[in-house]
Amino acid sequence: MLVKAIDKEAIRARALFVGHMTPEREGLLGGLRSIGMETLYFDTPHKARAHTNWCDFILYGAAGSAEAAPMRRIAETGKPFAAVLRPEDKGFTPLSIRSGARAVFVDEVHPEEVFQFSRTLNEEGNLRRELRWLRTEAREESGGWRFEGTSAAAERLRRSIQLAGQKYRSILLEGEKGLNFQLVARALHSQYPGTRHPFLHWGPKMRRASVLEKAIKRMEEKRGEEGDVVEKGGTLFIEDAQLIGRDHQKALAGVLRKKSLSPEFRVIFGCTHDPERLIQDTILKRLYRKETTCFIKIPPLRERKKDISLVAQGILDEFSSRIGQPRRRITPAAMEWFCGQKWWGNESELEMAVCRAFLVSEGNSISLDDLSPSPRRGGGGDIEGFFRERLSSVVTALGDGERSDFYDHTIRSVEKPLLELVLREAGGNQVQASRLLGMNRNTLRRKLLEFGLTKSSPSRRR
Repeated sequence: MLVKAIDKEAIRARALFVGHMTPEREGLLGGLRSIGMETLYFDTPHKARAHTNWCDFILYGAAGSAEAAPMRRIAETGKPFAAVLRPEDKGFTPLSIRSGARAVFVDEVHPEEVFQFSRTLNEEGNLRRELRWLRTEAREESGGWRFEGTSAAAERLRRSIQLAGQKYRSILLEGEKGLNFQLVARALHSQYPGTRHPFLHWGPKMRRASVLEKAIKRMEEKRGEEGDVVEKGGTLFIEDAQLIGRDHQKALAGVLRKKSLSPEFRVIFGCTHDPERLIQDTILKRLYRKETTCFIKIPPLRERKKDISLVAQGILDEFSSRIGQPRRRITPAAMEWFCGQKWWGNESELEMAVCRAFLVSEGNSISLDDLSPSPRRGGGGDIEGFFRERLSSVVTALGDGERSDFYDHTIRSVEKPLLELVLREAGGNQVQASRLLGMNRNTLRRKLLEFGLTKSSPSRRR
């Protein structure tokens, strides 16, 4: 019974033995293999270094007193290790502990003792995961990662979250800029794999190539938070996944398709463009399986007008709590104003308006007088206001100065990125780009040549 119990729990444990080998230690490794552990042996830390990411823990076989330096090198790998001493070297136990050993064994140690050491390390890892989750929940004021609202659109979204259940290993969230993707991702995480597992969020800082490469490498080698999530379960939420470059998408897809991933691991992609295009056009199509992938569309705020009052008051309560101020209410007239806006920027724009009103308001409520007109009035007015605001100080600075090419420079500064973005959206197809711009195709071709965009513009579709 004992062997069966050990076999069941230890089957995935991997031990790396480094150092001096003796017949007793060979017997120990054989015993560990017999109960399901995988083992590797190298006689020096230098030879073993390339394999430290493979193992769960290291056993260092000491031989004599000159072992402090090798054990410190083992400790520098970051892997937990235990020292294995000869009977005549038991006096070096304090030295082993000071050098970083988590435990000390003596030759002829029973494999079950090493197994218990492995299980203790595993339990410590689980406790650390739980502690990280508790800190996250305390920081984010867990209380629920639920998508609030009584509108039909909000109810459809809640139903989609429930239907996602345990069936889908990867989920693509589609929505407009400014929507609260993280709230929906956390609601999905609470549904499955559940709050006993960590929630890992790749936000804007992960878009730097060097940062992303290191994170993907940790996933491959099952190190750090990323490795912990894919090996033991949890959710990886990738915000604005469409902005990840093709090479990194390819590397990420290679990791996410491995069969060794935990069955309780889930990846959620947040996309502000059509997620089907993300699948068709990029390497993420390698992940697409109809039976394991689902799409969830997050409705924009203007389709949830019934929910605006609830969302606005929730933002106000959270903001006042965060800055340590008493709770305030929104007067009926002010709430009517909030509910009457289009909120093309969704929750992000609403949040800015609510927080701005809070900062200028006095007393215990926000009234209509505390609200400034929305900076987004729809249509071309938005663009005109944007440029007017940014050009005013520059034009003032020109004064009565000498003749300049300010006009041509300004037009070019706007026209070039506009053409580049539209051409990228059209996948490099100039006919499609000219239709999107409402521009003659020959005129477009001439301007592309003028700006040097005919060859370098990246393609988003094939």
